[in-house]
Amino acid sequence: MVASDLQRAWQTGTALAGALGLPLQPEPGLRERCFGMLEGLTHAEIEAQWPAQARRLRERDPGFAPEGGESLIDFQARCLATVDRLAAAAAGQATALVCHGGVLDMLYRAATHVALDRPRSWPLGNAGINRLLHTPQGLALVGWNDSAHLDGLAADDIAA
Repeated sequence: MVASDLQRAWQTGTALAGALGLPLQPEPGLRERCFGMLEGLTHAEIEAQWPAQARRLRERDPGFAPEGGESLIDFQARCLATVDRLAAAAAGQATALVCHGGVLDMLYRAATHVALDRPRSWPLGNAGINRLLHTPQGLALVGWNDSAHLDGLAADDIAA
């Protein structure tokens, strides 16, 4: 099992690895997109302080990178390179990745050939199971946003 080393994904990965009795490996390549100078700000704060940058974020400009941050092009390249490396290391084995919504978005787009500038039209539920197959030709979508294991849990249990 592999998880982003950022707190929320790492906590989820730790709980899952513990329940399964598996070791957990931290992976910085599965971190959420870096927004540089815009990191930690709300959409409203970005809009108020930097309207031109807010517009480029809203429009999903693939080449736009906030100062000190990543463009969508660079972010997807990082995500795919990380998955390629992890898949090569675990050839022939299933691997669980615990990561963030932005990373999942990049993997979904790669598997379904959806352009980076297109709006998202698929769900990215918290704690959902998403299945991808890694092949020499790239990623293929096997299943997405399976949340049957969450049935009967309270919303607070899922968000925790």
